[in-house]
Amino acid sequence: MNEKNIIITGATDGIGLAAAKTIASQGYRVGLVGRNPDKAKTAIESIISHTGNDKIDFFQADLSLVKEIHKLSNQIKQKYSHLNVLLNNAGGANRYKIITDEGLEKTFATNQMNYFVLTTNLMDMLSESHGSRVVNVASNAHIGASIDFDNINSEKGHSWWKSYCISKLMNIMFTYRLAEMQDKVTANCLHPGFVDTNIGGNEGNVIKKIVKFGSRIFARTVQDGADSSIYLSTSDEVENITGKYFFKCKEIKSSKVSYNKDHWIKIWDICQSYKEQLL
Repeated sequence: MNEKNIIITGATDGIGLAAAKTIASQGYRVGLVGRNPDKAKTAIESIISHTGNDKIDFFQADLSLVKEIHKLSNQIKQKYSHLNVLLNNAGGANRYKIITDEGLEKTFATNQMNYFVLTTNLMDMLSESHGSRVVNVASNAHIGASIDFDNINSEKGHSWWKSYCISKLMNIMFTYRLAEMQDKVTANCLHPGFVDTNIGGNEGNVIKKIVKFGSRIFARTVQDGADSSIYLSTSDEVENITGKYFFKCKEIKSSKVSYNKDHWIKIWDICQSYKEQLL
């Protein structure tokens, strides 16, 4: 139990990889979660070269699918005897409306259901480790967003930007609700800043151009964007802090809407219902 284990999703590039390198340099055993084994191989080689820490594992999963997340959870439990930190970092935006094979709108599935299913599946494991933490990467893109509970899967219409912003609002509400429910595991979330990452995946140039433009204006590097993820995952300063939102390693306020406790519960119940239906 002296060895600390952390799972980082979306860890084969961008902010996740930057966080993995720094956290590995602190001696953690790091489990990287991603879809592409080739990218994972390159990432692992980079982490080992950068840190000298070869305690790096890779778990392959499509985090837009609940069944794959469930399978991933079991693989993590088989691999590790304990888990100290879960850093939910993977996310994305989709230019067009995409419904997954499981019937969920892909941005909601990847950005929120992913966080919910993996976290709740691993909560028993996290609860067994003293001082364990859940860290959720959200975004200030949530500001101004509100949730239409009749349009969770873009039933009435789809906007890639609105879907992304709403998913980040859900991340924050999920974090606050989790913190309220847990007394053995802390849960915090963060805004990484406007960072030039692969958030658009292969969805075309529009999303990538917007992200690149924003990153130039706000001048946040990938390493800068990882600062709060690293801080919340490892710092003794936040050992007993829970249910908060951070930027640049400082607590900040999220939007007024994000503090609606009725919506916290509603989001939780919707996610739990989908999870039960799909497993």
